[in-house]
Amino acid sequence: MKSKQTLLLVLLFSLFVQTKAQEFSTKKIDSTIVSTFQLADRSQALKISLEAFKLSDKNGYYLGKAKSLKAIINSYLGLGEQQKALEYADKLLAISSKENDDYHSVQALIAKALGFSYLGFFEKAYETSKLAESLCQKVKDNDEFNSSMGQIYSGRSEIMNLQYLPPEKTLEQDLKSVEYYKKIKDEKKRNGWLAIQYSSLGYTYIDLNKHEEALHFSRKAYLLSKIENDSINQAFGLYGIGNTYLEMNQLDSSIYYYKKALPIFEKAQDIYRLQYIYDDLATIYEKSGEDKLYNYYSKKSKELYDIIRKKEKIETDKISKKIIDHEKTKWYENLYFIIAGLVIFFLVKLYFTIKIFRRYKKEKQQRKTTKDNLLEKELVVNELESKINDSFSELLELAKANDSSFLSRFKEIYSDFYIKLTEKYPDMTSGQVKFCALLKLNFSTKEIAQCSHISVRSVEMKKSRLRKQLNIPSEVDLNNWMMNL
Repeated sequence: MKSKQTLLLVLLFSLFVQTKAQEFSTKKIDSTIVSTFQLADRSQALKISLEAFKLSDKNGYYLGKAKSLKAIINSYLGLGEQQKALEYADKLLAISSKENDDYHSVQALIAKALGFSYLGFFEKAYETSKLAESLCQKVKDNDEFNSSMGQIYSGRSEIMNLQYLPPEKTLEQDLKSVEYYKKIKDEKKRNGWLAIQYSSLGYTYIDLNKHEEALHFSRKAYLLSKIENDSINQAFGLYGIGNTYLEMNQLDSSIYYYKKALPIFEKAQDIYRLQYIYDDLATIYEKSGEDKLYNYYSKKSKELYDIIRKKEKIETDKISKKIIDHEKTKWYENLYFIIAGLVIFFLVKLYFTIKIFRRYKKEKQQRKTTKDNLLEKELVVNELESKINDSFSELLELAKANDSSFLSRFKEIYSDFYIKLTEKYPDMTSGQVKFCALLKLNFSTKEIAQCSHISVRSVEMKKSRLRKQLNIPSEVDLNNWMMNL
């Protein structure tokens, strides 16, 4: 029944696209775009959204363009295409800024923050999220303001979760998000956003080992999504229930809910969630001794894991280059201003120097100039040495505080080490790179445990897995190996 409704929607939209310009209806395109957010098939939703953008652009309908771009971004995020999502977020930001549309500018920034976080650029993600919150204060419509603020806090929870920060911190963001969503007056919109956030709350409570709360919010997410006929968010609710039962070791219940969610995620082509489910099902069937099913789901999980790692590597490299190029451009622009200022300064200084000291002999002037230059060079050398020491001290403090900007600063200060490590071992996650960075800084097992908020045993297990992954013999000291890389 659902597939028939989807097919009918696509056919109707195809006819709508072919309608003559004079028959164009903003209501038709608005309703069509809204429907894409409830389609489980993200590829189909993307196709419809792209056609909606073309039609809106052809007819000069700005809001249609903005809404369809938002739907396109949502589809790409759902498909795991972070680079494409960031490209279209930039397009949305460009047209909304031109129209002074603060709401859609905020939406673009929220999407960019998510895209950056999924690719591991956490510092950039936080920076973009703060820009979104600042701009959101200008949004006048109450529902748009509350939904945007809810998304901002929900996004921060996701960033923290991806950084493996303590779940107590992500819970604070989740609860703030719920507070804003509950203020939305439009019931359909309120239900939609709360369904998404209740799923997120469910996952956070799983991390906190509060299984009753996790089941409660996952079920609420599922029921709200069912009321709104929103299949993709029903799947997220079902996944949360299945995951909770797995943590409670109720394997039959976990399998039941996972398999209810599985076909929806397969239709949505959500490779991240599918990989999690396949991996969990493999774990369950391994425990129950069903080798055939274990091998089947383990193989599917490994295939998706390899696809995800390759996709992330390609996209991360492209976005890294884009960010670096942007930073270089800004640096050169600032450099030109500095050089121009220095040139003007020295010209003025030279003018007055010549005016004041023109009676002095040429030799004396040359000796003075030489002395000044030597002093200036000495100051530069001292300043550089000071900066190197300060950078190392700063890095140690960031690591001990488990600061989100630690990895970014480490990449800047130890760029040669980072490049060698990621080129030699391209499949490493950002979490593993961070762990290697701590070893590079000669942190002991106990120090790593303290600053990462995990047990000493967990650190030892991480070291053991890292040795296997990097093929480092047990007699070789890991810290020395990292420092000599």
